[in-house]
Amino acid sequence: MDFKRTLGMAFAAVGFSLAAAPAVTDNPYGVCAHVSRGELDIAPQEFKRMHEADINWVRTDFDWHGVEPKQGAWDFSRLDKLIPLAKQANVSILPILDYDVPWATPAWRHPDAWGGYVRRIVSRYAKDLRYWEVWNEQNGSGFWRDRPSGANYVPLLKRAYEEIKKIDPELTVLYGGTAGVPLGYIEDSLKAGAGAYFDVMNIHPYHWQGVPELMIAEFRDLGALMKKYGVGDKPLWITEVGWSTALPPVFYREVLPAAFRRAGIDPAKTTAAAVCDMEKGFSGAAHLNQSGNLAMFRQVDEIGLDRLRGLSVERYPVLVPTGGEEFPAEYIPALVDYVKRGGTLLLPSGLPFYYDLRSDGGKVQVNDKYLKQFHIGWDAWWTKEGVPEKESYQKPAPEFDGAFKIDFKPAARFLHDRNLRPGDEFIPVIEAGTDTYKGAVAALYKLDSDLKGNIIVCTTLAVSETVPESQQAEMLPRTYLIALASGVERIFWYNFRSGEWQPDEREAHFGIVRKNLEPKPSFRAYRTLSRLCPSGSTVPVLTRSGETYLAGWTRPDGMKVWAVWTSLRPEKIRLDVRGNVVEALNHLGEKQPVPGSEYAASPAILYLVGPESVSAEPL
Repeated sequence: MDFKRTLGMAFAAVGFSLAAAPAVTDNPYGVCAHVSRGELDIAPQEFKRMHEADINWVRTDFDWHGVEPKQGAWDFSRLDKLIPLAKQANVSILPILDYDVPWATPAWRHPDAWGGYVRRIVSRYAKDLRYWEVWNEQNGSGFWRDRPSGANYVPLLKRAYEEIKKIDPELTVLYGGTAGVPLGYIEDSLKAGAGAYFDVMNIHPYHWQGVPELMIAEFRDLGALMKKYGVGDKPLWITEVGWSTALPPVFYREVLPAAFRRAGIDPAKTTAAAVCDMEKGFSGAAHLNQSGNLAMFRQVDEIGLDRLRGLSVERYPVLVPTGGEEFPAEYIPALVDYVKRGGTLLLPSGLPFYYDLRSDGGKVQVNDKYLKQFHIGWDAWWTKEGVPEKESYQKPAPEFDGAFKIDFKPAARFLHDRNLRPGDEFIPVIEAGTDTYKGAVAALYKLDSDLKGNIIVCTTLAVSETVPESQQAEMLPRTYLIALASGVERIFWYNFRSGEWQPDEREAHFGIVRKNLEPKPSFRAYRTLSRLCPSGSTVPVLTRSGETYLAGWTRPDGMKVWAVWTSLRPEKIRLDVRGNVVEALNHLGEKQPVPGSEYAASPAILYLVGPESVSAEPL
């Protein structure tokens, strides 16, 4: 993949001249918080803490079932309490109009009931709340109580838009924030006329198994799509983005060590290779780092895609080619060869090689096109009759009974042994199913046919999507600077306060403050960014040289600020700094020595305040 070309195209769209850059949209800094639900009682304390980081926007649900718990019985008491609290604290609320009620499910099939909810709630708060988001992650079955469809979202969006504009034409309607950047889904909605029924496009470009820099190509592609359908001039917001700091899941702490023992491998004595090749636009297994998910190994070395050809099995008995379901298919033969020579593949999250990453940065669903080469078989409800859409239980397979706990995460894709050859063994690790169906969502393929190694597969998604607190703090300001430089007007970090109900539950640890409102390092990073790039600054101008990124902008007081970082690993660069450096700060706001002409850039941003110009190039 020509990642340099992809980035170049994205940068070209942003521009390069600081002097010519337009002003940043007023108040670009937001967070998500459940202040309309369980956090209402502590909302004043949350608002006070937010102000410490110059955060003035809060996104929260205005749930339909919360204001109409029984059909025809309306209760606005919680929201009536929230609105003055927010107003008093000078916090702008972005409400989400969302979710079905029992008598109107799915909501899009009940336009009059849906329209009545929208009309009642918007008319009640339109004076104070000027922006309204229509649903949340409607492209996912978890929030859309039907098969997700871009075309089916349009009637719901249209009715909401019409009701809102009848109340006040100056109110702003947001497209519901999509999970990821699903271009196909968005295009289906635009084909069905969605462009006439929103004022702001809205996405949730999560990269739990990647880095913020991967958003650059997504912004480019989304912009091209919007232009194609005549809505390219509409603003773009991000109403959710973030990384969780939960402990590595049970799968990594207990399940994998047991599977490796069965394969005859001692991770504590083993050096593993994890593929990561940002030069080719592939983050791969970058987040499966030794300090977190892969802490069981003696050492984990990151390697590029080209090193896969002829990779030494002796040096790297275990190879992690990807942290998810995506992989560039041109390198599949190298993986097959590695297993032929006795290597062990770890494929820890989702159906392996389900998407082929193409050279243009896009991905194509290929299903099981390549899995037979690895003797891997699978079934799902959409491939075989009788397979359940969601399993009702998961437990250690009989051979592993008592060896580990189960962190239940439905997979709906079950592994089987139908592609084995003589000498191969299929060993279920996690059994799953229903009363009428039994399968495996994690298994060890112990191979002794034309393939001589092992393959460990877990089809459950979301098993590797956490980062250490230090890494969350590094990625937060990079996310904001990349988004602002790409034309995004407002960004809401998900979320503000961690729930912390379970130490290894991903959803419980997205916050930038702890449950008791104690700041995490990411809060300090947020505060540092918002003060160095306050509202009214010019749009950051982003460039890249080698693996190093450089952003520059001008504050309202006329002071120029620069940020330099890398996406994954340090890189030695030559810095050309012209003009006086008033101060040098790291991403946490701590003072740093002013760098010389040679500097080791890292994923932790270095801010330089004051210079007239800064440029960087690899040494």
